[in-house]
Amino acid sequence: MTLSRRAALLAWFPSNGACAVALRAADGSIARVENPSAARSRALPPGSAVKPLLFDSIDPSFTHVCQRRLRIRGRTLDCSHLPQTAPLDGPTALAASCNCWFAAAARRLPPRDLHQSLLRSGAEADLAIDEDSLALQALGLEGVRFTPLALAHAYRRLARSANSTLRDALRRAARDGTAQLAASANLAIAGKTGTSLLSAWFAGFAPVLSPRIIVVVQLNSGRGPTAAAPLAREIFEWWQSSSSR
Repeated sequence: MTLSRRAALLAWFPSNGACAVALRAADGSIARVENPSAARSRALPPGSAVKPLLFDSIDPSFTHVCQRRLRIRGRTLDCSHLPQTAPLDGPTALAASCNCWFAAAARRLPPRDLHQSLLRSGAEADLAIDEDSLALQALGLEGVRFTPLALAHAYRRLARSANSTLRDALRRAARDGTAQLAASANLAIAGKTGTSLLSAWFAGFAPVLSPRIIVVVQLNSGRGPTAAAPLAREIFEWWQSSSSR
């Protein structure tokens, strides 16, 4: 894509109510922001983009057989990944974005533990009142909200502190999972998409092993994998072209 076409695409953000944030990993300063008012103030449920942030409260060694079918309070939340016959652990569930695993893992937690984990990550979060609330919170659908800027800072902290297993899970999500359309041919990225009733998200960082840039995209409609992820790719490629000058 030419720079002029990329510039036109990025200009699409504010005119459509969408926003994006790119942070420098080294110091957290803003490298680029599209629709800054929304990026700083619009807090919405992040969908599955919240999942990597839960690993300081959810046990990643917990295993669970994905049944693929998931219903919570009348909502259909079935898994879309390929069928898995063996029990999944946390990193595998994250790479595949397995809703069944995260719902089961969250139900085992004291509500205050998940609440505190989300608050530490920079979210606006409610204290879950029952197991269904815990599951929906862990799926980023109810009881948790992020502004794009807050989510970008959360992923910056994740990029700087994540162990190799978590980094690899996010790399696999970008290579083989829901975040594939965010991947750039010449840049190894790690990332996660999210979709809720109100928004579509991508959040991630690059390069995987030595992060330098954090990217978050949030849209008011569409799905994370098909709407937010391609726009994130253009932000990553803009950063690549800018940093190589």
